[in-house]
Amino acid sequence: MQNDDRYVVSLRPISTPLPLTFSGLLIGSLILSAYELYWIPRSEQAATGFMLLALPLPLHLVASVFGFLARSAAAATGSAVLAAAWLAIALDLVHPTSTGSGPSAAVGMMCAAAAVALVVPAVTEVAVGSFLPAVILTLAALRFVATAVSGLAHQTAWAHVSGWAGIVVAAGAFYGALALEIEGTTNHAVLPTLRRRSAKSAVSAPLQAQLHELEHAPGVRRVL
Repeated sequence: MQNDDRYVVSLRPISTPLPLTFSGLLIGSLILSAYELYWIPRSEQAATGFMLLALPLPLHLVASVFGFLARSAAAATGSAVLAAAWLAIALDLVHPTSTGSGPSAAVGMMCAAAAVALVVPAVTEVAVGSFLPAVILTLAALRFVATAVSGLAHQTAWAHVSGWAGIVVAAGAFYGALALEIEGTTNHAVLPTLRRRSAKSAVSAPLQAQLHELEHAPGVRRVL
């Protein structure tokens, strides 16, 4: 809206979607790990797939939408990649095409690609000094690498490696969700969130500093 040769950009304050991203990662990784480690019997394979469809998938889809609105690389790109990965793994569990240990070779290749894709938001978060989301996304990427090897090698040992890696990811996701949820609610960090540089100033700098170069932000500039 133009007024006296000035433009007004209206932004709607929203809650950070990162706790939802990490909550979905916690649930999805824990469910899959329980299956890989035989805590869930193989007779409940289809039920495991349906649980991945019912819980982490919608959580990540919601987090992805609000991540784009909040211009968060970890919540937007990271959640979208995770949602697609859980969907593929869930469908493979519901309609299995492999009789060996671990997922099918096709899902194994998908997990390898998802791991590479998760590096993109992780590196972006490092660039802005947001190290906690970067660490969690990197752990998730390593977990998908182990799942990929499990699917391609069809060896029980690799399924167990992937399973225990998923437990580590679930623990990291729990901490990330808790730390960022508390920070978002209280407006200050109670647990360490590892913010540095621009990520640190984003939660402490005055409003005028936050608006610096806003005209170059996606959604405001003319060309994305």
